[in-house]
Amino acid sequence: MDAKEGLKIVKKVLMSHSFEKDGYDYHFISIETDKEGWSYSIIVNVVLPEKGKSYATPVFSGHIFEILTNIWKYIGSNFSYSEKILVDGKEPQKPIFITKEKQREIVTTIRKKVDSVELRTALGRLKFNIFWKPDEEFYELNDVYIDFDFHIDISNLLLDGDYVKPNMKLAGDTSGTILNLMYDNDYFNDLINNVIYEVMDNEMDISSIDDLYYKVVYNIGKFDGMEVNQKWGDYYDLEPEMFNP
Repeated sequence: MDAKEGLKIVKKVLMSHSFEKDGYDYHFISIETDKEGWSYSIIVNVVLPEKGKSYATPVFSGHIFEILTNIWKYIGSNFSYSEKILVDGKEPQKPIFITKEKQREIVTTIRKKVDSVELRTALGRLKFNIFWKPDEEFYELNDVYIDFDFHIDISNLLLDGDYVKPNMKLAGDTSGTILNLMYDNDYFNDLINNVIYEVMDNEMDISSIDDLYYKVVYNIGKFDGMEVNQKWGDYYDLEPEMFNP
């Protein structure tokens, strides 16, 4: 099959009708090839189930690959391609879009379900309250992760059940150490990440796409009522001098 004949068949198969995947309609509106016929340039318009609905273009890329895989089986060969994705006829400004309603639901849900944490430390069990504040740039695509960025305020620290007051001279070191312990706690991170999956499940299902995950990213904004900048690396765990006697 020469390049012209191959392009003709591919266009006929892909452009004669739309393809439905997980509620999205895929319309192949332009297909061109290089002179040799080995590489295709494809423009696909994705029609959302509802206008203004949340989306992630990596989900669309995964669906397009699935559609092309089936076409390759039909024509008996495959080809390299580049894609341009339109969403409801427009080029998306960002690869990820989360509606304001879903953003509010994420914040409300994580505040309700995760308002405290308990960590094992070198000094004993540390428990404290958490208040979640979404960052101004709340979400972004970061490699294979859809990150949701928070600043957290932590307060009411209990060490083995007794209230403790941080030594504010070491607040940066202490908050940085606590943050490291939080990120090392798989149970805690699974808990907060699952909040995102639960909230977004009926809006944007990414479970069928390889190498795409939701993740909550957080930094400590206030430590026992005081704004802090975390310091990293000087301490691997809590030390007695981090708290007032």
